[in-house]
Amino acid sequence: MKTLLALLLPATLYASEPAELEYKTAYLWQWVTACVQIMGPEFQRQGMPRHFAMNWAVTGCSCVIDGFRRDYPFESIIQLTSDERRAAGAYYADQCGKGEITL
Repeated sequence: MKTLLALLLPATLYASEPAELEYKTAYLWQWVTACVQIMGPEFQRQGMPRHFAMNWAVTGCSCVIDGFRRDYPFESIIQLTSDERRAAGAYYADQCGKGEITL
């Protein structure tokens, strides 16, 4: 199974990832899921078909989360207040809309 996964993942992933991942997969999964559950229906309310709304939400949420990951160590991000998270999220959403976040 490891060999199969190794074939599917780019080799650079192994070279660039730290030995201990700062943001655990389960945390990221919950974060993306929570975001998509909010944004997907919002896009649908604006008239977007469900399939497109959910894909758009996943893409947008992932971009915003990548912005947080780029700028905040995990220990810092979990200490942000609701207002700080909301402000940073709006900032990253704006950057994502302009195509300025690329990781």
